[in-house]
Amino acid sequence: MKLNLFRRSMIFATFFGACLCIALIVASLGTTHWIDARARRTSNPLESEGRISFGLFEGHKELNFGYGWRNHDFSVKAGSHPARRWAWCGTAGQLGAALISAGGACILAALGSAARVRCSPRPLLIGNSLAVLFTLGAISVWLTEYFLRLQHNVMSDEDLANTWSSDGMADLGLSFWLVVSASIAAFINIVCILVAMSDGRDVDTVAPALEEKVNGAIMLY
Repeated sequence: MKLNLFRRSMIFATFFGACLCIALIVASLGTTHWIDARARRTSNPLESEGRISFGLFEGHKELNFGYGWRNHDFSVKAGSHPARRWAWCGTAGQLGAALISAGGACILAALGSAARVRCSPRPLLIGNSLAVLFTLGAISVWLTEYFLRLQHNVMSDEDLANTWSSDGMADLGLSFWLVVSASIAAFINIVCILVAMSDGRDVDTVAPALEEKVNGAIMLY
């Protein structure tokens, strides 16, 4: 049984949604703005100033002790990341799983929209649902760590020894909101799939009445 044009179009639309979801997740992993923070030294707060931004794998730090800016690019990983190990691993792991789920949904959408016969959209629905689940999981883990730790301190032990503090001066950055956008894109895909599933019409079931009469007359003859 052939798919009607509306259902095929809705399934094909999820292909672009899945591609957008993948692009947003990859961008969040590759950028260094999961947290953007300012810092000051408690010993001379009026003369010192600092800016720190970091992602899941890299970061950038600018510190001014009162006599000029010093710039540092640094690599971060579990164990040396400002976020604790469980938060880093939980966020990175779930984003990896979301990336795989969105990739699978992308392939299924391309195959489903190109198929000449009706096929079940349930695997496509599952793929996008998993993408939403894993992105929401990553968001939840990072938000938990932000409220428990990162909003109070993103400085290294060395910086803390030099009386630097970022308490109350850290915000969620662009990279985090890219994951939120990826989750929304996958959710919109789910809506499109559900709309396609609710449309039960197929090409073969809407043959004109005149054609049916002609076929009946031929058979009678």
